[in-house]
Amino acid sequence: MKLSYNINIRKFAVIIAILTLLFLVVIPLFLICTYSIYNSGSFHLNSFINTILSTEIGSTYINTLILSFIVVIVSSIIAVPMAFMVVKTDVKFKKAIDVFMLIPFMIPPYIESMGWILFMQKRGYLEQLLPSLTFIAPYFFTLAGLVIIMSLHIFPFMYLSIKNSLIKINLNLEEASFVHGADFSYTLRKIIFPLLFSSYAVGALIIFLRTVSEFGAPATFGRKIGYYVLTTEIYKYVSNWPIDFEKASAISLLLTGSCLILWYFESLISSKYSYPLLGGKGSKIHLYRLTTPGKFITWIYIGIVFILSIGIPLLAVILTSIIKIKGLGLVRGNFTLSYYTNLFSKNSDASNALLNTFVISFLAGILTAALGVFYGLLIGKKRKNIFHKLIDVFSILPNTVPGIVLVLGLIIFFNNPNMPIPIYNTYGMVILTYIVLFLPYTVQYVSNSYVQINSSLEEAGTIFGGNYFFILRKIILPLILKAILSGFIMTFIISVRELVASLMILPPAMQNSASFIYSQFEQGSESSGMAMAVITIIMTIILLILLNTISNTKKET
Repeated sequence: MKLSYNINIRKFAVIIAILTLLFLVVIPLFLICTYSIYNSGSFHLNSFINTILSTEIGSTYINTLILSFIVVIVSSIIAVPMAFMVVKTDVKFKKAIDVFMLIPFMIPPYIESMGWILFMQKRGYLEQLLPSLTFIAPYFFTLAGLVIIMSLHIFPFMYLSIKNSLIKINLNLEEASFVHGADFSYTLRKIIFPLLFSSYAVGALIIFLRTVSEFGAPATFGRKIGYYVLTTEIYKYVSNWPIDFEKASAISLLLTGSCLILWYFESLISSKYSYPLLGGKGSKIHLYRLTTPGKFITWIYIGIVFILSIGIPLLAVILTSIIKIKGLGLVRGNFTLSYYTNLFSKNSDASNALLNTFVISFLAGILTAALGVFYGLLIGKKRKNIFHKLIDVFSILPNTVPGIVLVLGLIIFFNNPNMPIPIYNTYGMVILTYIVLFLPYTVQYVSNSYVQINSSLEEAGTIFGGNYFFILRKIILPLILKAILSGFIMTFIISVRELVASLMILPPAMQNSASFIYSQFEQGSESSGMAMAVITIIMTIILLILLNTISNTKKET
C-alpha cells in the first residue's frame, strides 16, 4: 500500500515538474522563437527576414563574431602557457597561483570594464601615476581594449581546462618519447599538444560562447568606443523608446541559434577527439626544471597577467571609491570614506539598493534551492525515463542560451494583459527571473549528489515502514544538504552581481547593487558606484570562500 502511495506521489511530482518548467523556461523560449515571426494575431515573416538581413544587424553580428574569435586567441595566449608553467614545471607556490586564478571570476565583467575605463581615461590613474605611458591610452580605447578586458576576465576557463588535462596525461607517453631520443619540442608537438586538443577545443568554444553572450563589458566599454554586439542591440530595442520586441526577438533568435550550433560542435569535439589520458603512472607528473632565466621569465609572465587581470581594475575601483573630488585626483586631503558610510545610511538610494540586493538574492536563493531539490531528486536516478529526461533537459535549458535572451522571453510572456498573475514590474518578477536564470546550478548540484546515495538506504527506510516524505526528511535531505547549500550560495552570488536582468526587469523606482553601480557610472557619479562595486566584490569573495569550504568539507561517515 505504501509502495503504491510512494509511486503515485512520484508520478504526480513528475507532472508538476514538467508543467512548471514549461511555464518558467520552455514557453518563454518558445515565444522568442515565434514572436519575431508571429505576434498580434498576424505573421511578420518579411519583417523578420528584413531585420536579420539588414546592414545594421549584419554588421553587429560580424562585430560579435570578430570579438569572440579574437578573445579566444588572446585568452589562449594567456592561459595555455600559464597552465603549462603551473603543471609541468617546478615553479613554486602553485596553490597560491591557482587561488589568484579564481579572482578574475570574482570581479563582474562590467565592474572590470569600469575599472579599466577609470584607469585609462583622460586624467585617469595611468596619467596620474605613470604619465610617460599615457600615449597608449588612445590605442586602448579601441576594439583592442575590449578584447583585453574580456580576455583577462575569461581566460581562467581555458586555464582550468588545459590544466586538468595536463595533470591527467599518462606519464608513460612522455617517458617513451624521451627513451626514443625525442627532445622537449618534439614531445610537446607530437604527444602533449595532440592530447590537449579536445580540452583546448572545448575551452575555446566555451570562451567563444560566453563572449557571444556577454553583456556587461560591451554595454560599458563597448558602447564607449562605439563597438556594438548582439546583446547590446537586444537591450537597445527593449530599453529605448520606441520599444520594439519584434526586432529584439529576431536578434535573440539569431543569437540563440548561433549558441546552439556552437554547443553542438562542443559536444561533437568532446565525443570525437577525447583520448584516454590516465594510465598506470597517471598520478605522477613529469616536471621540467626551469633554469634561473626561465624562472625569472615565468614569474615576470605570471606577474604581468595578475597585474593586468586583477591589480589595475581593482586599484582603479578602490581608488575611485575613496576619492572626494574627482577633478583633484590623487592628492593629499582628497580621500574620504563618505561613499561607504552612505551605503549604510538609512533611506539613502545606495542603502536601499543594497537592501534590495540582499532581500531579492536571498529569496531567489531559497526558492531556487527548493525547486532545485524538487527537480534534482526527480532527475537523479531516473535519467533513462523519457519524462525524467524532459525534466533534465528543461531544467538545463537556461544554461544553453544567453541570459539576455531568456530575460526577454520572460518579459514577453509575463508582460501580457491576459496573464492571470500580474507580476510584471514587481519584486516577484525580479525573483522569478533570477530563479529561472540560475536554476541549473542547484539542479546539477542536487542531482549529482543524489546519484551518489546508495539506493539501499531508501529501500531500508521503505522496508521499515517509512513513507516517501519520512525517507526524504530523515535520509535524503541530510545527505544532500551540502549540495543544497552550494546551490543556494551560487544563486546568491550570481544574483548579487547580475546586470542584464537587473536593468531589464527591475521596476522603474527600484534599484539593486548592479543597477546602482551601472547608473551611477553612467551619470558620472563614479565614486558612489565604485563603493558599491567594492562591497559587491567583497561579498562575492566571502561567499566563494564559503562555497569552497563547503565543497571541501569531508563527508560525514
